[in-house]
Amino acid sequence: MQRLQSEEQITFAANLSHCLATTTVDEVSDSRGPNRGSASQTMRSISSRRLPKLKTRHNCPDIQLLRRLAMTFAQSVGAFFRRLKPFILLFLLTQFLVRLALSLVSAKDLSFHPADWLVPFFTGFWFDIVTLLPILVVFLLFPLLLPVSWAGKRFDGAVGLSGFAIFLFLMVVQGVSEYFFWDEFTTRFNFIAVDYLVYTQEVIQNIMESYPVVPLLAGIGLLAVGGAYLLRRQVKAGFAPHPPFMKRLAVFATVTGMAAAGVLVTPDSITRPMPSAIARELGGNGLYGLVSAFFSNEIDFANFYRTMPEKQAAERTRDLLAEDHEPFESTDLNDITRDIRAEGPMLRKNVILVGMESMSAEFMGTFGNPKRLTPNLDRLASEGLLFTEMRATGTRTVRGLEAIALSVPPTPGQSILRRPGNDNLFTIGSVFQDSGYDTRFLYGGYGYFDNMNAFFSGNGFGIVDRATMAAGDVHFANAWGVSDEDLYDEVIRQADASAKAGKNFFSFVMNTSNHRPFTYPAGAIDIPSPGGRDGAVKYSDYAIGELVKKASAKPWFRDTVFVFVADHTASVAGKVELDMNKYHIPCIIWSQGFVEPRRINRLASQVDIAPSLLALLQASYRSRFFGDDLIEADEPERPVYISNYQKVAMILHGRTTILEPKKQIVQMKGEEVQPENAVDHNAVEDTVAVYQYASHWRDISRRIPSVLDNGTRALGRSGVHRLPNPKRRAPPSRTTPTIPVP
Repeated sequence: MQRLQSEEQITFAANLSHCLATTTVDEVSDSRGPNRGSASQTMRSISSRRLPKLKTRHNCPDIQLLRRLAMTFAQSVGAFFRRLKPFILLFLLTQFLVRLALSLVSAKDLSFHPADWLVPFFTGFWFDIVTLLPILVVFLLFPLLLPVSWAGKRFDGAVGLSGFAIFLFLMVVQGVSEYFFWDEFTTRFNFIAVDYLVYTQEVIQNIMESYPVVPLLAGIGLLAVGGAYLLRRQVKAGFAPHPPFMKRLAVFATVTGMAAAGVLVTPDSITRPMPSAIARELGGNGLYGLVSAFFSNEIDFANFYRTMPEKQAAERTRDLLAEDHEPFESTDLNDITRDIRAEGPMLRKNVILVGMESMSAEFMGTFGNPKRLTPNLDRLASEGLLFTEMRATGTRTVRGLEAIALSVPPTPGQSILRRPGNDNLFTIGSVFQDSGYDTRFLYGGYGYFDNMNAFFSGNGFGIVDRATMAAGDVHFANAWGVSDEDLYDEVIRQADASAKAGKNFFSFVMNTSNHRPFTYPAGAIDIPSPGGRDGAVKYSDYAIGELVKKASAKPWFRDTVFVFVADHTASVAGKVELDMNKYHIPCIIWSQGFVEPRRINRLASQVDIAPSLLALLQASYRSRFFGDDLIEADEPERPVYISNYQKVAMILHGRTTILEPKKQIVQMKGEEVQPENAVDHNAVEDTVAVYQYASHWRDISRRIPSVLDNGTRALGRSGVHRLPNPKRRAPPSRTTPTIPVP
């Protein structure tokens, strides 16, 4: 059989060579001249920029067949291109205009460098083509399945024109949506947009209250219908009879292959050379980013980020966390449990910790804002403990809650609140629960949003949210949640219940009023609702003042510590993608008669809040926190963690080391990217080590009995436990994580 195939191949090759050798090419004159094949005719063709017509004369059936197939395929491609040409041009024009509009609204954050203004349009065009090809595959399904006898007829034209009107409508909606998304997050569509698609009801309601949706959609609908009518001849011109099914199938398969190849060969890193974060965002495509985010919501650290041997990562992480007065319980590299010992018993103060939605430090008069939007927070900052250089670990509420509750660095991808296996972890609530406190999570919205209820209930907190509040206790609400005043009234009611039962309480509160649609109760402040960002900030501050005033009338007030800290800033937009100044948030600890006025100017992040609060209360406990006690004086500089979607960073010794997907690392000093010869490689190794180690959060942050009694026993929900001898290596157990160490 193999020999027969070889003979057939040799025969075919010989015939083909003979055909090529005997093939002649003659010039054929057109109807305008009698000189067939003459030199003058050739010169006239060249001078008029028209190629002479050629005719191939041969007696080779194989070449004739190939020629017929090529011509048929070209005709099929041409027929499909004419049919899809209006759709292709519409898509490319829409994406260009969206990119241009976003560039213009961000002009103040772009330099005059050509890379900021020109390169995004070139890379963006590539992403547009890669995004367009899969869309064309969908469009080709209709002519592929349409019977030949129907092609070019009334039904075909009606469907095509209707499809063009719908596509025009969708393209304009996409452009408008991208504009508003950019206005909120200064990015193209990403996994935030994916999350919004998951929580459709809340998001749609919020959008309906934040924007004039009905007039916008009505206007876009009229534009789509009018545009399709004006372009009806151009659209219908391409809807002519098309080739037989097999020829259409060949074109469909080719375009499908091109679409797959385009996605496979397009690296996200092609926007990397651009000098600014905004330019890199402009150089992408929103639809491409949306689909990409859908398939990469949770990121495997080892597959996408720079790593080192697990043993080395554990050693470096323990070295960064080590302090003389906080000894490790074990020499096991897989365990970061440390004994935090205070002099004397714990001060059993109640705690109300308020997470303030989108409260950037720049909104406060304390940090130089002249608008007097935050008189209450400014007063509390002057009377209490103010952390002047606090940084948010991320750009979303779930990141802030994660850092405050767990005191862990922001590992890439989704917040731990949204990942599976996030129950029974060591949190700030663990210490209070083991000390006999009532612990609650109170949220102004619906707590199933962003998986908040599941996370906090899985870690021992009671849940109070909009769904559990009595209807009579809610006097104002919008799509995002009840008013901050209504929320704080519920906080006081829950505190009263704990006090009446003779129990201390730790209330973890998350407000919502400083969020779109920026609406709030009428008459509360001098800016009418909806008052935009300024109005929402001022109302949020007003409600905090009311909380403190109402709480001051309660018997538990003088034994209560208030913590006010933002979940994240209102925006991190800027020329630098991870600029620590864009993550600046307020953090205030206030308690009348207990906390003295003081400013702590150390650079810190939200992971440091839990250790600092527990230090203030003189708690002795076993810790698995990554954060540091900021109350201690003369402490050396410690790591500060920030993140932005899929990029995470550690700030240490004036340098920001950024870990990016595809195992890329960038180090910055201020706003300048450091060249290779100026990189602090120790900082790089420390950053890789900490984030790699933290990626094992399910093990290293597993809950353990926490409270130390006189430094000898650990008291928890399971009773009394003897501490292991710190000089001996602790054996693996449920409370000792088992990260594989090579």
